[in-house]
Amino acid sequence: MKNKLPLAIALLVTTSTTFAEDTPWQERDRLSGNWGGARTALADSGIETFAYYTGIFASNVDGGNESDEAYAGGLFFGAKFDLEKKFGWEDTEFAIAGIDRHGRSIDAAVGGQYSVMQVVGGQTTFLYNVTLEKQFMDDQLSLKFGRMSATDDFCGSPFFSYSMNNAVNGQIRAALFDGVMTSYPFAVWGARAKYQINETTYAQIGTFQLSESMWDPKNHGTDFAIRGSDGLSVFTQLNWNPTLNDRPAHFFVGMNNAFFDMDRFDSNQDREEFVRFYANADYQVYSESPDSDNGLTLFATLGYTSHDDVAIVPVQSTFGANYRGLFPGRENDSTLFFATYGGFSDVYSKVESEAGRSEADYEMVIELAHRFQLSPASYFQPDLQYIVKPGGTGDTDNALVLGFQFGGSF
Repeated sequence: MKNKLPLAIALLVTTSTTFAEDTPWQERDRLSGNWGGARTALADSGIETFAYYTGIFASNVDGGNESDEAYAGGLFFGAKFDLEKKFGWEDTEFAIAGIDRHGRSIDAAVGGQYSVMQVVGGQTTFLYNVTLEKQFMDDQLSLKFGRMSATDDFCGSPFFSYSMNNAVNGQIRAALFDGVMTSYPFAVWGARAKYQINETTYAQIGTFQLSESMWDPKNHGTDFAIRGSDGLSVFTQLNWNPTLNDRPAHFFVGMNNAFFDMDRFDSNQDREEFVRFYANADYQVYSESPDSDNGLTLFATLGYTSHDDVAIVPVQSTFGANYRGLFPGRENDSTLFFATYGGFSDVYSKVESEAGRSEADYEMVIELAHRFQLSPASYFQPDLQYIVKPGGTGDTDNALVLGFQFGGSF
């Protein structure tokens, strides 16, 4: 596939001036503006359109298996329909979205378990979100059903999305290695119920289809079949979002139960039941002024399962720091640090050793970045990653990856 980096940059620049707008592009919530008033007219009629582009360039400059560089990008686009405005269906929304992913990764050159480019995976065009969501009891209860994935609602935090490495971008990555957490951009049949217990606490439960073909990009998200061999992935999660010492905090704990045939590392028999626990905590430890978003937020995650006969990374933990507005005059920028530890399965490591290969112990990913918020709708983020023990064995030299990611909302 041809390198689409120049095209992506041109798209970001030209869409900021495509339509005659009174608002400068640096102040717009969407780079393409209000389309001469058409976007507002659509919203008034119950239709909200959206498009987000993310691009990544990365180069393995030292260590790993070999030197390499590559570009990858992803476009997420779609529309939401307020069915109360359209048909009088109170508190009901229909959403439909598509995804185009292109480019390639340098992961093979790095040799690690975690991808250093989070927009790589299923490099093609997908039909993604096709859901109907209904609110009940003055928005206290929300039900959603359709084509979706667990990562839309579970096991994630907005602070994760700043990472260029997928160790934590979107969700705690170890949960995806098990193959029982459905993930963007691979949609399946699913349903989610969310109940607001009080102002700071809500609980949610979701059930999602598991199938042998759900990761196949050749289906383009259009395999709607439900087969007798399919399994079920169930998520339960409790979220608590208090204010502590006048600063925001967010906590969640959850559990994923899966009922699906999973290959054991050390046996020809399958495991038919699986459970993983996970948790996250973040807190703004320093605020530059009362009620300000600017300041330092720290977060930590944990993912754990005792079923290391099928889970290649049964234990993962990430520590992160996000300082918004660190530098004078750049109040909307974010300075970022991530450190992820992934411990490999003892059973997997033993099987590898018995097969004459090196035992796998752990892999660490250290990431440092700064996100320049060019406008409310666009950013540019230089990024440095250092991967310790890629693949967990120590046979591959620690890798240094330099690159950048950028994004825009249209």
